Amino acid sequence: LTARSLPSIQSDERLQPLLNHLSHSYVGPDYSVQKNTGKISLEQIDALSVKSFPLCMRQLHRALRESHHLRHRGRMQYGLFLKGIGLTLEQALEFWKKEFIRGKVDADKFDKGYAYSIRHNYGKEGKRTDYTPYSCMKIIMSNPPSQGDYHGCPFRHSDPELLKQKLQSYKIPPSGIAQVLELVKGMHYQLACQKYFELTHDVDDIGFSLNHPNQYFTESQKLLNGGREPKKEFSNSGNFQQKNNSQESINSSSTLTSSNDKADTELEGLEAYFTED
Repeated sequence: LTARSLPSIQSDERLQPLLNHLSHSYVGPDYSVQKNTGKISLEQIDALSVKSFPLCMRQLHRALRESHHLRHRGRMQYGLFLKGIGLTLEQALEFWKKEFIRGKVDADKFDKGYAYSIRHNYGKEGKRTDYTPYSCMKIIMSNPPSQGDYHGCPFRHSDPELLKQKLQSYKIPPSGIAQVLELVKGMHYQLACQKYFELTHDVDDIGFSLNHPNQYFTESQKLLNGGREPKKEFSNSGNFQQKNNSQESINSSSTLTSSNDKADTELEGLEAYFTED
């Protein structure tokens, strides 16, 4: 089973139990363990969203700032990501409350309808489980966004023309957009995100296999703050294709791994505590 074949078999009912299990599975750094807790201030989030957020989280952040609201799947995906980059529970409550109050939610409604779910994410309510941010595979294989939703993977769930327009608005050069769209056409969604990283960080090869939004953030901050040297690779289009194939194999082995029972339990509990609207 490869990353290339997953989207085409997603509709096969016989494979749904397997796919649902895989969508919960992730073996890698545990981003629920906040090594950088409190090191991110609320004032930094806007700038960080432009410099170091993967496209899925940048999209959610922009939607939240524009509409002052996200529906429950968007809040789950984005809220756990923010937790993973170091936002404390107190910061998270302040962040979401201020934004929702700017919309149609008053302070009392927020405290009664939304604050519990945020505390639940941080293991302070319910089963007191420390919930883990979503991996790329979980996001890619999740229910697609409907009208008014902004969750999901833009490379997997966006119309190619709308994705093109979004990348243009973010000043991605035409040649880079063409490369991203070609990867999307081939259903190489994580490779498309890796290419987006390279284009927004002006590197030729990121030097790692991308399989988690919080990994994207961590590696971006390392690069921007001089924590590691980018791998420069000058190659022709043939070598670029060879690189794609090798990265695809790495992605497949790193994301389609043995079960993670903790993730299964976490996500089942988390769904139940989010307000639907």
